[in-house]
Amino acid sequence: MIGRVFLTLICFSLLLTVFALDPLPQEALKARLYALEGQIEATEAVIDARWQELKKIDKLISVLWQESQDLNDDPSSKIKVDALLDLEEKLSQLHSRRIITIHLIETGYEEREALNNSIIEVKKSLSLRETLLDGKWIITLMPSEQRGELYLTQNGTIVDGEYKFEGGSKGNVQGVFVKGHLVLERIDSSYGRMGKFEAQLMKDQNSLKGTWYSYDIQSGEPLTGPLVIERPPKD
Repeated sequence: MIGRVFLTLICFSLLLTVFALDPLPQEALKARLYALEGQIEATEAVIDARWQELKKIDKLISVLWQESQDLNDDPSSKIKVDALLDLEEKLSQLHSRRIITIHLIETGYEEREALNNSIIEVKKSLSLRETLLDGKWIITLMPSEQRGELYLTQNGTIVDGEYKFEGGSKGNVQGVFVKGHLVLERIDSSYGRMGKFEAQLMKDQNSLKGTWYSYDIQSGEPLTGPLVIERPPKD
């Protein structure tokens, strides 16, 4: 009973660790995944060692049991009784060790399952972060309300893609996404590098808000302003 309560606490602690991982940077998540995989290997090694220990115990029990059976052929005597009692004491101790070892093996498998669940959750978190920005977005530059479509591809912290604004302006974007903060350089197909977008991912994970910047200081137009990047509404 105590062992199961202890194991429950271990599993609960592991789950809390997983949920606490969400704010961690991607590299920290990868390090955590590597550590969990190492723990899985260590746990499996312990399980295997306990199985080997169980085999040794069973072999000793078999030997002592055979000795006990052999004593049945001896004539009744105080020496025979003492020998039988000694064998039974040893057998009792071995059976106790056997039960403990089996429970430890069971605990090992449950620990491995808990670790596997933690690994699954960390991998999900990593996968989410690595592809969170993939796909189509609607970008709006203010105060002009210039709208466009933004197609992004995310690979870890690296993000690139294409854009097309109303009026025909189009080009590529390149940048990074770190701790929910997106920075993209705008590379126009006609004019080259002409600005950048900076935005923070909102809690709904379907929108980013931030600021656009223009490198065209001779245009007479504003050089900066607010921007909103949103997922298009679902059909």
